[in-house]
Amino acid sequence: MMAGLTPFQTVGPCLHLGLRVGRGPMTAAGLDTAIVIRGRLVDGAGDGIGDGVLEFWASGFDDIGRVWTDADGGYELQTLKPAGREDATGIHAPHFAVRVLGRGIMTGYVTRVYFDDEPENTRDVVLSIVPAERRDTLVAARSGPSEYRFDVCVQGEGETVFLDA
Repeated sequence: MMAGLTPFQTVGPCLHLGLRVGRGPMTAAGLDTAIVIRGRLVDGAGDGIGDGVLEFWASGFDDIGRVWTDADGGYELQTLKPAGREDATGIHAPHFAVRVLGRGIMTGYVTRVYFDDEPENTRDVVLSIVPAERRDTLVAARSGPSEYRFDVCVQGEGETVFLDA
């Protein structure tokens, strides 16, 4: 006898326990531009989500970058800047895919983070289908020589665009 599907449940306060194991630094052959991405994970009221997890991954990387938010929702990822690529679907500007997890988030949200200094953004196949007035929610702003700012808002005014996984 097969059991039926169980209903979704919210992620509890012990979300981080199984996620802290076995993750090293992100590496990718042929890439050498070190960057830092900083930001905040916030709710619809603009309050920081202090128990969130953001997972960053990109084509060509050997591992994911996993960061936890601090009490105010802040996070920092030290990594390498991904390369752009072209395939049968078109141009893919340099970007990371990002999965957002946290208490109260029933399933992980998936989004992307692009970089505001990349000319290929204007031709990216995914970014080009996002309404123009919402694209900025997917673009990290340069905040220093090798630093970017990328905030994630899970709902309300300024909500980050989330993609079907």
